[in-house]
Amino acid sequence: MCGMGHPAGQRTVLVVEDELFIRMSAIGALQDEGFLVLEAKNSAEALDVLSRHSETNILMTDVRMPGLMDGLALVAQVHIDHPEICSIVVSGNASAQQARNAGAFRFVAKPYLVKTMIQAVHDCAATLETLCMQVKLSAPPTL
Repeated sequence: MCGMGHPAGQRTVLVVEDELFIRMSAIGALQDEGFLVLEAKNSAEALDVLSRHSETNILMTDVRMPGLMDGLALVAQVHIDHPEICSIVVSGNASAQQARNAGAFRFVAKPYLVKTMIQAVHDCAATLETLCMQVKLSAPPTL
């Protein structure tokens, strides 16, 4: 997951949102920022996408979606299965505390301004880059 010198634009974001218009709006805004974007309409689809796309760095998910697993449960599962993925919860129903308890890095309340959502994704990307640099600096020298 740690690519040397990955600019934020090379990060891959999985957007999980059941409402098509909101999902497409988020995807378009993130693509305009230079992110690579994958999409899913529910948690089951998101887990499938993650199983096929190991390059995913950031998960941005709604909470209330159809299916057996809501967005908070998805974040908790991803936190266990893919601890290197930075998660953002976007919701008009859940709280920031619930998002943190599930393992999310950021919470964005709906309705949100596009710039607020983009800033949360940039914050995740910056944190990932910092963690990657720490790993690189602590690694033993190679011969």
